[in-house]
Amino acid sequence: MANEKFPYSHKVDGERVGDQNIKICLEPDAASLKQIADAYDLEAIEKLKADLVLKPWGKRGVRVTGTFKTDIRQVCVVTLEPFVSTMKDEVDRTFLPASSKPRRPRDLNDAGEIEIDLDSIDPPDVMMDGVLDLGALICEQLALNIDPFPRKPGVAFTPPQSAGEAEDMADEAAPSAFAALAKLKESPKE
Repeated sequence: MANEKFPYSHKVDGERVGDQNIKICLEPDAASLKQIADAYDLEAIEKLKADLVLKPWGKRGVRVTGTFKTDIRQVCVVTLEPFVSTMKDEVDRTFLPASSKPRRPRDLNDAGEIEIDLDSIDPPDVMMDGVLDLGALICEQLALNIDPFPRKPGVAFTPPQSAGEAEDMADEAAPSAFAALAKLKESPKE
């Protein structure tokens, strides 16, 4: 996440968290909402609010917890009409300062094979120069929650079919394999 380019940025000095909990409420302005919507191919973002708490984690790390809620306008893939959907999600991420000495990844076993425990928590993200970008965190969380094939509530896809197409499909129905075997059995041998 440290080297990625995100449409919204809200940087916080992670090293200043210390032993206290810091509450932060993020509400991007209209221009930022438009940039985020354009970046993720949305019709619009009507509202985006994140209530986050920064807590100390480990010796030098920071844990970010909280919630975000957004109202996005998308285009239905079935009707091609815009509609608004509301998303709510929990945020729980940890960050550590970048280390100068390389460490052996924890998911490698003694043979050098990757072992992934799906029940374990995600490894911490990296803070570059002690700075957390909470805007990038919210953009990532939003991107993970966007439905790539949005449908208006109650809309279902039914393929178009005319009366002539239905008759053609019935005539072209292939006989079953057993019917073909029965014909072979009934045909006289020469």
